[in-house]
Amino acid sequence: MSSSAATGESASRPLRAFTSALARGRLAHAILVYGDHPPALEAAALGLAAKLLDADDIAKHPDLFSLRPEGKARFIKVDSLREFLRQIQLTATAGPRKVGVVYEADRMNDATANAFLKTLEEPPDSTTLFLLTTHPNKLLPTIRSRCFNLRLPAASAPLEDAEWKSWLADYAAWLGRLAGGEKSPPGDLVFGAYGLGARFESILSRLADAAWEITKANLPAGLEDEEIDAAQVGLHKGLRASLLVEIERATRDFALENPRDTAVSARAARLARAVADLEKTAGLLEVNLKEDAAIEYFLLRSLRHWTGKN
Repeated sequence: MSSSAATGESASRPLRAFTSALARGRLAHAILVYGDHPPALEAAALGLAAKLLDADDIAKHPDLFSLRPEGKARFIKVDSLREFLRQIQLTATAGPRKVGVVYEADRMNDATANAFLKTLEEPPDSTTLFLLTTHPNKLLPTIRSRCFNLRLPAASAPLEDAEWKSWLADYAAWLGRLAGGEKSPPGDLVFGAYGLGARFESILSRLADAAWEITKANLPAGLEDEEIDAAQVGLHKGLRASLLVEIERATRDFALENPRDTAVSARAARLARAVADLEKTAGLLEVNLKEDAAIEYFLLRSLRHWTGKN
């Protein structure tokens, strides 16, 4: 089976499970939709909501309710949660069902999460809740256990952007200079790291701005300014995570062809250290370390790994 066919089959499994449960009348009242790509999570949830509500234009359906993080810190506020819960308790207006979608469900604090948990324990009639998250482990275990879990596979297609492809090619070439034992002055290798870091930030900003223009035009009417700010920040972070996934993929590809280490164990050790540092970089970005500083940390650590100076 080809990789594209395998991906398509994996992507269809959640929908088949949902459709089967709906047909048997055993659909869970809460469905946790999680994966690595926020736009894909939203598309899946709204597609399933459209099936439930028998809606051609789900975005304008009167029985679809949304709860989003607010502000640049992207927290779900207690007052907003209370209003959301009040809405889903109302009687449906256009049919027998209601649907609620909670965006970035992991952005609840303890008070908000506990208030939401009470609703899961006593769900409103004829209501299905979709919880979307890229960090399911940050949700309370008691919330996760009360949801039917749908994991969406990561998008396998690389980002089609010429400047980004050039960055990945230059990154691989830089790794090659590190691992190939070239007699480059150490300063050249360090400056190469800083140059890649600066370009990464520039490319991410451009891609995020372009994506936001499209997303902003399709946001539902009536969102508060703080909800719009949170949606923009969430999109930026989701795109950044996708770029980091592609860096990890490029690093793995390089390790498989690295001419420096003939022993598989040596290659595996270098790759493991590089991936661990990339994961730490992602963690630093989550606590709002500046993007250029975080990616430079990863690249300078890579310099040590692939030149054997660690």
